[in-house]
Amino acid sequence: MNANLQTALNKIDEQQKKFKQGSAPWCVGEQLKDMLRENATGAGIVAMDIDQKGMGLADCEKKIADFAQKNKQGNVGFCGPADADRIIREFYGLPARSETPHPIAPAGTQAAAPARRKIIRLEDFL
Repeated sequence: MNANLQTALNKIDEQQKKFKQGSAPWCVGEQLKDMLRENATGAGIVAMDIDQKGMGLADCEKKIADFAQKNKQGNVGFCGPADADRIIREFYGLPARSETPHPIAPAGTQAAAPARRKIIRLEDFL
């Protein structure tokens, strides 16, 4: 494992200890760790920034909460996984998901998009 990645993961773990497991900032840490494990390109940036004032897990979670508040319907605010992913990546300066190579695809190749399922109708069986 790359040293920057391990350092970033350790720092995230340390911050997560301040929060109850399953809380929103703790979950941001889990998602950030998953992102870095998938593509360690930004691990050095995260390792340097996460300890800085205004760059912690709780600060990132506030950005997600703000998004949810702005997009609430009735009394319920919601931020879906894709939006949370985008917000975390922007907050920590990580490459967008579309810019990250597929973990199985050889370097320099484009990963094939998964085949779309054909819609099956009841009439197809008659």
